[in-house]
Amino acid sequence: MTDIPSWVVNLAGVFFLVQIVMSLCLIYLIFRVVAMVKEVGPKVEEISTKVKDIGDKVEALTESVKSTADTVGARAKSISGSAEAIAQTAATSFERFSPYVVAILSALRIIRAVQEFRSASQSHVKKKAPAASTEEAAAFAKVDRKGSK
Repeated sequence: MTDIPSWVVNLAGVFFLVQIVMSLCLIYLIFRVVAMVKEVGPKVEEISTKVKDIGDKVEALTESVKSTADTVGARAKSISGSAEAIAQTAATSFERFSPYVVAILSALRIIRAVQEFRSASQSHVKKKAPAASTEEAAAFAKVDRKGSK
């Protein structure tokens, strides 16, 4: 038969020992994890209860917000309707009085134009050079008398 070298047997023995130690460590860790799960279980249930309560509060708040939004929407529609009615009334009133407003504004423009014309004619007379002689002044006076007859 063939002999197995001793270093292979020794190495296999070391691996078996390491595997036994690792298995024991794994068993110990499994027990620790189970103990932690048992310890965390009630905390998880407590948190789930709180989450459920929060969910219920959120639902109630959502319903409250919805009813408030509906109320605000109805009020906004009412305000919009009132504003529209006021605008319609103002438009009707403006249509009723617009001819008078146009007439007043037109009269003001005519008065302003007449005043400008008068001021322009007065400034034109002031800017006129004085007559060079009395003969020219007499000739202008005759022309003015003829125009007034």
